[in-house]
Amino acid sequence: MSHTSRIALACSTALLAAAVGTTTAEAAQPQPQPADNCVVDVETGTSQCFSTFRQAIASTTDGRITDAPLSGEDIDQRLVERLRAPSGARGAQDVQLGIVYQHSNYGGTSVIYSAGSGCQSGNGRDHQADLTGGMDNAVSSLTTVTCWLELWDAPGTGGTHQEYRQATSYVGDAMNDRASSVAFL
Repeated sequence: MSHTSRIALACSTALLAAAVGTTTAEAAQPQPQPADNCVVDVETGTSQCFSTFRQAIASTTDGRITDAPLSGEDIDQRLVERLRAPSGARGAQDVQLGIVYQHSNYGGTSVIYSAGSGCQSGNGRDHQADLTGGMDNAVSSLTTVTCWLELWDAPGTGGTHQEYRQATSYVGDAMNDRASSVAFL
C-alpha cells in the first residue's frame, strides 16, 4: 500500500471512529481533513501529504510561499510564476516541476512533483515518476511549472503518451483517467 493510500486510509478510519463513538461534545470538535494534497520528490521517491493545497505549496517551497490558495482549483498563473522564481536562498530547496490533479479544472487530489533541478523544456526527459496510490489511472488535469509534462498510460513511461506544454484543465479523452506514469521534459 502506498504512503498516500495509508494516509488516506488512516484519515478515513479516524473519521469513521469519531463518527461512531463520540458524544455530542466530542462531535463538536473539528474533524481532521483528509491529506489529499501531496508533494513527491522524484529523485528520492519521498512524499508527504497535507490537508490543504496551501500547506503542500508551503512545504515544497520551504515556507517561501505561504499564501497559495487552499485548493488547487484556485491555482492561477501568478502562483505558477512565483513557483518558477528562484528562491534566492543559499542551498536552495527543490524546484517544483509540475502538478497533476485527480479531476478536471485542477480539482480533487493534487500531487506536486519536485526535484533538485528543473528541466531543459523540450530537451529530452529530465525526470520521471510512476503515479502511485490514488493517482494511478486518475489524472484529469495538470499544471506545468518548470517542466513540460508527458503522461504515459503504463508504468515506467511506457505505452501511449501525450505531451503537455502548458497548464491543461482537461488532459483529453485519450489520457483522462489512464496515466500510470509521468515524464518531466
